[in-house]
Amino acid sequence: MRNVSTLILAGTFLSVSWYTPANAQVRPDTRNMTCEQARQLVIDDGGVLLSTGPRTFDRYVSGVRYCEYNEILQRRWVQTTDDHTCLVGFSCKPRTHEDQ
Repeated sequence: MRNVSTLILAGTFLSVSWYTPANAQVRPDTRNMTCEQARQLVIDDGGVLLSTGPRTFDRYVSGVRYCEYNEILQRRWVQTTDDHTCLVGFSCKPRTHEDQ
């Protein structure tokens, strides 16, 4: 019985220690891309989370089909290596009475 407990404890430790922050998926960072690279990533994926700063990120989409039915598109600009105001795509924002 003691060997089974030791084996379970060792397995738990290995599974917990394997998952480190390095194993987490890293978001693409617009500050490390050209404007064209960032724009193309949004076009290729349709909707993608992009880091825009050390602790900032947002979801950018290429078209309204990546938004909810009650949302509209809003143009979004980000900083890239070659452009401080790169039009990377759109974000989805809730529709208001002014938008109708």
